[in-house]
Amino acid sequence: MKENHINTTTSISKYPGQITDLAKDAAEKYGKLPYHYLLVIGGDGSLNQALNGVKKSQNPNTPIGYFPAGTGNDFARATKLSHQIKQLVSHIKVGPKTYKIDCGHYIDNNSGKDNYFVNNLGIGFDAFIVHLANNSSMKKKLNDLHIGSMIYVLHTFKVLQKQDTFSTSVKVNGNWHHFSNTYFVTTTNHPYFGGGVALLPNASIHNHKLDTVVVEKVSNIKFLFLLAKLFINGSHVNDPHFHYYEAEKLTVKTSNPEYGQLDGEELQNQNYNLNFEISSFNLWA
Repeated sequence: MKENHINTTTSISKYPGQITDLAKDAAEKYGKLPYHYLLVIGGDGSLNQALNGVKKSQNPNTPIGYFPAGTGNDFARATKLSHQIKQLVSHIKVGPKTYKIDCGHYIDNNSGKDNYFVNNLGIGFDAFIVHLANNSSMKKKLNDLHIGSMIYVLHTFKVLQKQDTFSTSVKVNGNWHHFSNTYFVTTTNHPYFGGGVALLPNASIHNHKLDTVVVEKVSNIKFLFLLAKLFINGSHVNDPHFHYYEAEKLTVKTSNPEYGQLDGEELQNQNYNLNFEISSFNLWA
């Protein structure tokens, strides 16, 4: 930025969650000013915090720019955002274009709180992996080697041995669907989770819908077989233990306290009762 004579004001978060406040303050101060651009540098969790800060500010339509520098970078993968610094600077110099991009929004019926997300909200298996990965001393080391997504792979087999099952109910288009042997349930805005895993290949960040995926418990051998299908050709979606629903609004309820993750950041271990709906935000690139 300095080499190209672009004036910047930089704020660096000092603790988890601070980016929400930083982004809210920036949106309220600069959101309506011409030739001012809000840029987030970090991982999907950082983008999530910035999105929530902007959406809950007095200028919720403030465009957000994003340079992926995290572990999974699934949002950048879904939107095909560049990882090249020079291309980003070039866009700023000529004036970036703004695009309306889908995001998810949910209300927690237990607490009354609401949040937005760019990737997905997962409960169970994937969230357990996130919990272990985020608390692993290896995460920073792998990120420094630019193979950060490997941290999820390393913890997959440990979670296979420990993840329990739970009951899930999904309401879509007025109808309830019940599952008593759930392994994980994820509501997603696009295909990817866990650093590039295409959980639901047909999901799209541009179709103005959310998808809820429910995977029921199978044997460990069968589960590994499903994972192989997932990586090879996406045929795992045809398995009778794999269910998915697409809609503008969905409700997900679970029994038993379970790990949860929101855009790769941990949620409190709890029972979940969530109303989901599709939303959008302005992304510049």
